[in-house]
Amino acid sequence: MDTIGARIKHIRKSYGLNQVSFVQSLGISQGTLSELEKNKFNPSVETIIQLYEKFGVDLNWLLLGEKR
Repeated sequence: MDTIGARIKHIRKSYGLNQVSFVQSLGISQGTLSELEKNKFNPSVETIIQLYEKFGVDLNWLLLGEKR
C-alpha cells in the first residue's frame, strides 16, 4: 500500500465497513472518503485523529506506510 488513500481503504475494508458506515464513524462525507481513497487530497488532521482513536491505527503506518 503505497499511498495514504490505499491505507485508509484498507482500514475500512479490514473492518468490513462500507463507505457509508465508515464515514458515519469518522464524521466526514462519503464524497470526501471517495476522494481520500483515490488520493485526490490528503486527510485532515481531524480525520487522522479519528482514524487513530476509533480504529487504533498506527500513525507511522497510516502516514508513512511504515510499521514499527
